[in-house]
Amino acid sequence: MKSKILVLLLVGLMIVSCGKQQAGVSIKRPHPKNLEYPDLKVETPEYSKIKLSNGIEGFFIEDHEVPVVNVSILVKTYYPNKSKLGCNEMARWVMRNGGTKQWPPDKLNDELEFLATHISFYGGGLSTIASLNCLKKDLPHVLGIYADLIMNPVFPDDKIEMKRKTMLEELRRENDKPMNIARREYRKLIYKGHPYGWDSTEETCGNISREDLVKFHAEYFHPGNTIIGICGDVTEAEITDLLNKYFSGWEKTDVKIEDLPAVEIDESENYNYVYKGDMNQAYIMIGHLGIRKDNPDKCAINIMNYILGGGAFASWIAEEVRVKRGLAYSTGSSFRPGAFAKGTFTAYAQTKSSEYSRTINLIYDQIERMKTEGPTEEEFKKAVDSFLNSHVFDYESKEDIVRRLVRLKFEGRPLDSPEKDMKKYAALTIDDIIRVAKKYLRPEDFTVLVVGDKEQFDKPLSTFGEVNEIEIE
Repeated sequence: MKSKILVLLLVGLMIVSCGKQQAGVSIKRPHPKNLEYPDLKVETPEYSKIKLSNGIEGFFIEDHEVPVVNVSILVKTYYPNKSKLGCNEMARWVMRNGGTKQWPPDKLNDELEFLATHISFYGGGLSTIASLNCLKKDLPHVLGIYADLIMNPVFPDDKIEMKRKTMLEELRRENDKPMNIARREYRKLIYKGHPYGWDSTEETCGNISREDLVKFHAEYFHPGNTIIGICGDVTEAEITDLLNKYFSGWEKTDVKIEDLPAVEIDESENYNYVYKGDMNQAYIMIGHLGIRKDNPDKCAINIMNYILGGGAFASWIAEEVRVKRGLAYSTGSSFRPGAFAKGTFTAYAQTKSSEYSRTINLIYDQIERMKTEGPTEEEFKKAVDSFLNSHVFDYESKEDIVRRLVRLKFEGRPLDSPEKDMKKYAALTIDDIIRVAKKYLRPEDFTVLVVGDKEQFDKPLSTFGEVNEIEIE
């Protein structure tokens, strides 16, 4: 005990001594704005391309940092018939929760919980992803369960009805939140009948039968229609042997998936209103069709939008609408590119009903300012630096890297797209930002949607133009 006290005293004396040596000495430190850093270089860790004996292709990264293995299988799918929208969602949920003949639901969940293993099925209209996370020691056993769920789901009626009830309840409560209404109706207005704008209803949910789920699985779940991503505490030879073993019985079948229709919609400025009472807020959505991910101007557009409204408090819309005038808690903009069809540009705000028109005008002002003036050199540099620095974290997790490779292959984009984008960001100029703002921000084509109670509006929405009133149940 005495020795510990002596050590602490010696450390304290050393600190005091150092402090005295520094006393009276002026240490000049550069201002943070003047700090210089080496160019940011980000490289994807080394990975292997793999191909199994049954035709499954994908990527592998070996990582022995922790004794865990992650496997993701992406299955290419497509939207069901519009009258049975929701079929994909129901099918993937029942695949995971309905089990197989060998692994019925209760037995399956008990086993996975005991082994601290996580298996999930999720996705959208164009893909379903089956994900596995487990300890290395359990991999041979768990991989067999995982493969069985993917290849041999039984789709029990009780689980189908359980999921149907959940989906119906979600639909019944969908109009409880005005933001949900705004997003749904805005999407339908922008895409005008395109699958991206479709919306499930109680009728479409009720139309889905067990035969539809079986057909969904039989149509898409085949080795040649999948992409696999693996990373973790296992060698390529080990995982390849195990995958070949457990997926050996998966039937090889040609799968033909139609291309998603192009989004070519004649746009013109239009104003839309949805009544939502019992609140003094207005939810505003303003925008139009955007770009695809393969658009060569994507990087310049991302920086432009970051400055306009995507950069939180660093953005113009947030500064003008929220910070300076206190008109909205939530406001900004997004420019989301689509992988297979055009995405959207959207400016949004949640504001007082009595201030909705002022908020709309302020958003329009910032958009016009971007098209005519563009950002300052400082705003531009901050936006580029922020984008480049944020992308560094995309390379922290090898699991995320593998999933990104799977996604890039699925979308048909070059695997080195992120690295090429980094170089594009670094080479941008302010002129590029103004150029894309003029080209891709089109107020003359804006769809404007306001959700709220027009009796509380400071002025009629018709002040801006002819109004389409949307009725919701």
